[in-house]
Amino acid sequence: MSGEALFKSIVSGENQSILGDIARSSLGLLSKGYEKAVSIRNARFDEGKGVTKVIVPVISVGNITAGGTGKTPMVRFICDVLTQKGLHPTVLSRGYRAEDNNKNIIISKDGAMLVEPFISGDEAWLLAKVLQKSNVIIGRERAKSAEIAINELGADCLVMDDGFQHRALARDIDIVLIDASNPFGYDHVLPRGLLREPLSGLERANIIVLTKVDQVAPGVVSGIRKRLAHMLPNTPVYETIHKPQCMYTLEEWANGEPGSSVDAYQEHRIMAVSGIGNPQSFTQTLTDVGYNVVHNLPFGDHHDFSNDDVVEIWKQAFAHQADAICITEKDAVKLSQLHAIEDLKIPILVLSIGIEFVSGKQEFIENLEI
Repeated sequence: MSGEALFKSIVSGENQSILGDIARSSLGLLSKGYEKAVSIRNARFDEGKGVTKVIVPVISVGNITAGGTGKTPMVRFICDVLTQKGLHPTVLSRGYRAEDNNKNIIISKDGAMLVEPFISGDEAWLLAKVLQKSNVIIGRERAKSAEIAINELGADCLVMDDGFQHRALARDIDIVLIDASNPFGYDHVLPRGLLREPLSGLERANIIVLTKVDQVAPGVVSGIRKRLAHMLPNTPVYETIHKPQCMYTLEEWANGEPGSSVDAYQEHRIMAVSGIGNPQSFTQTLTDVGYNVVHNLPFGDHHDFSNDDVVEIWKQAFAHQADAICITEKDAVKLSQLHAIEDLKIPILVLSIGIEFVSGKQEFIENLEI
């Protein structure tokens, strides 16, 4: 069991051993200190201290739990909507796992890539690759990134990727994504649970989007909605699914070539490989499409793949008699840079996933008016 899997088994309560109980107790003490620090920080922002307001509208996309909720496809969707309205958005990303996110760096301009993935981090580079009519900037200081976007790139609106807790830049719309498979982070803040701040922080949200609702029972979704309605009676809640859009070979994806239909390789026995926050979700998506997933090989979120990892991937694929390996677009960013990947004697497929509204899509778009 990986360290990440062990941690989740403890905080979820699945691990009922004596050591698990001791760990939860210890993590609970740490959580109290974390929660106090976050509360003090939020109180300062609530008073407007340290908050910069810019001259163009700002939309923030974020979450309240650690892990993957679908921010990247949502940012992509919002930028496409804004572009269709004739706007020129710039994405402000923290640049997680970038070479140096203390610097504010322009990653792309009007779809033209300006840096390599190791400089930007995987998520920012992926956004830059798929947003052909937008710009992407990384940097911890979002206010400084906003200034660059407005003054140097001519941005007339800004979209903050993972911006809910990064409150130093004022925003006009706060969109919070909640993963239906683990909506409230085991009801504890980090490190006892997965909440990045107390649930009361959701009161700042203008819009809430439940993601991956197709991966849980309808009764679960109803329960989440009921709890949110009690907490936030006036906040609109929308439901989305992660919709597979296209299947590429790694070479097609890297070269920007057209891919194939999602089900084009269904005759292959697939090994799913991912370094994302919710690897089970990726495997479930492949299964729902109709693929025979013979093995799931998860790595940690934002995993820095190495040539040794490629060797291990090959060993696992051979051991489970897989005909092909399927990865996410985020993982393709890093794996496509490795020389060892070219030596694999097995097809590597890249599944492109978008976001699709179960209902209320037009209303959501109307709520993006800025």
